Amino acid sequence: MPAIRNVMRTHLVDHWLWLFVPTIVLMSSFLTNLVVSMFIGSFTTGGLASIYFFVMSIGMAVIPLNFSFSLGFGVRRKDYFLGTVSLFFLSSLLVSVGLTLLRQIEHLTSGWGTGLHFFDLPFLSSFSFLHLALLNFVVISHMFLLGFLISSIARRYGGLILTALLLLVVIVLGVAGVLVTYWEYWDEFGRWVMTYQMDILWFLFPFTLVYAFISYILLRKSTI
Repeated sequence: MPAIRNVMRTHLVDHWLWLFVPTIVLMSSFLTNLVVSMFIGSFTTGGLASIYFFVMSIGMAVIPLNFSFSLGFGVRRKDYFLGTVSLFFLSSLLVSVGLTLLRQIEHLTSGWGTGLHFFDLPFLSSFSFLHLALLNFVVISHMFLLGFLISSIARRYGGLILTALLLLVVIVLGVAGVLVTYWEYWDEFGRWVMTYQMDILWFLFPFTLVYAFISYILLRKSTI
């Protein structure tokens, strides 16, 4: 446990990465949309997605920042992994509660007095505080671990292999898009997403655990 706590402290030395920059990213998106809503009135924005993609970038950044440094000071790979993932889950919990509290404030103030739906998205408005906080936790932890997996692949096999894998994903998605267009399934696909959107989000958590397991295997075999 002391070794795991030390790994967490090592990460948190970089206050900008874990606290200041995420806050700046989220608030800049929010304030931009708030100003827009003052002029055009009530509207729903997807600006909240900025924080989800930023936490993925944090997951990608931690290994290049201090993996070699930590192991150079005698930290075991297992402790590095457990400390990093523990910090991911703890951060996900804090961020999810914070976002849910902001949803409550936005709801009570009728969209900050302008009708803005930034935190209080209409398709999630029926969720209780606990339900929404849990959903946010699932999505945020998934993005953290997805970024961590991408970085682990790059650490184990190098940037060339990672680029090849990402290119393969792009090709597969591109071919799938062409086939769906050819068979004219986009409307049906859209209806399916709208019907099962919450189920799809909940299914992210098993993938999060898979990402963590694969990352651990990769880091055990990675060079310093």
